[in-house]
Amino acid sequence: MKRKNIHFIVDVLAFIAFTLMTSSGVLLRYMLPPGSGRFSSLWDMNRHDWGDVHYWISIALFLLLTFHLLLNWQWIAGIMRGQKKQGSGYRAALGIVGLIALLLLALAPFFSPIETTDRPGGGHGGGYMQHR
Repeated sequence: MKRKNIHFIVDVLAFIAFTLMTSSGVLLRYMLPPGSGRFSSLWDMNRHDWGDVHYWISIALFLLLTFHLLLNWQWIAGIMRGQKKQGSGYRAALGIVGLIALLLLALAPFFSPIETTDRPGGGHGGGYMQHR
């Protein structure tokens, strides 16, 4: 199979995964909102089942985008090695800072404490009306 065809297939699959992840996210946010896990369902799947689907679609998208970057690595390296122009050092530094910030943001949930409360939705009320 030609490299061009592989690029096309990976890009189409990534677009499909992105579309499915977006639609399942909208479904979880607006049609099966938090607190509806045991009571509402769509296609015989409750909120938690749809959350699992959303998770696995996101894993597939991550793998497809990783493969996409690997397929385009020569182009990326060529751009990075390109001719030095005025301000290119500034752009490279800004790109490195942006990449580090993105990685720290992605890792932040793994290093944050989990809060446990006796109310649904956590300590902030979770959108439920609070009675005083």
